[in-house]
Amino acid sequence: MSVWLAVASVLMVAVTAMALGVSLEALGWGLYLPAFVVYAVYVRDRRGVSDDDRLNHPVRSRLVTRYDRPLQATELVAVIAYESLLVASLPLHRPDGLGALAVAHLPFVVLAVYLRLKAVPVVDSLAVAGTWSSLIVATVVAVGDVGLSASVGATFLAWTLVVFGGVESRNAADVEGDEQVDHGTLASRLGAARTRLFVVGAKAAGAGLFWVVGGPGIVVLLGCYFAYLAGFRWLTAAASAAGPPPGVPDRWAGDTYR
Repeated sequence: MSVWLAVASVLMVAVTAMALGVSLEALGWGLYLPAFVVYAVYVRDRRGVSDDDRLNHPVRSRLVTRYDRPLQATELVAVIAYESLLVASLPLHRPDGLGALAVAHLPFVVLAVYLRLKAVPVVDSLAVAGTWSSLIVATVVAVGDVGLSASVGATFLAWTLVVFGGVESRNAADVEGDEQVDHGTLASRLGAARTRLFVVGAKAAGAGLFWVVGGPGIVVLLGCYFAYLAGFRWLTAAASAAGPPPGVPDRWAGDTYR
């Protein structure tokens, strides 16, 4: 449930590097740096099962409750690996390296206040989009020794649009459950159909910025990234529809949320 998102972050770093003219070899272990924090953050977030999780993702909620201890262990390993790679990969003797180090810990800050952010419609989605975009771009800028430029800013904005659209795309599928627990989102305000149009527009705008920065080849790579996400979301939906695997108890069988 989280490894595929970690791989997606590697693809994001690769697309960013190519758009900014940085070779993947120059990134070294920095190519995989965001993957560890993405895994740790999403495992931690999913382990804290909320009311809307029980409504929108009942199978996932039962699984993370059943396997909480092993997931906690992998989360700890991911955090240790992440902090080790930060020290090994970032140029901490330079100002951009120190800046990237600060950005590298932004996901933990957002995670700590995420429940409060969810109380304000759209803000939580923007926080997620801005956090991951900052992390991806800051990693490439610091490790790849890229100077700040309009291209860097455009790349950051492009990923912000793409990730924001992706978050709201998931919210469009969770409207019913979110409304029952009074979790307002852009999707609940616009409706599922209008939200899908907004998502297409946001991702198209992001793709347009990537075209300006890196040309049509980068847009093709971005299309591969979209296809990867769509494939795993389909697999996730299919697994949810199939129900939990044998031996996983339904702890909320008598819950009114079910």
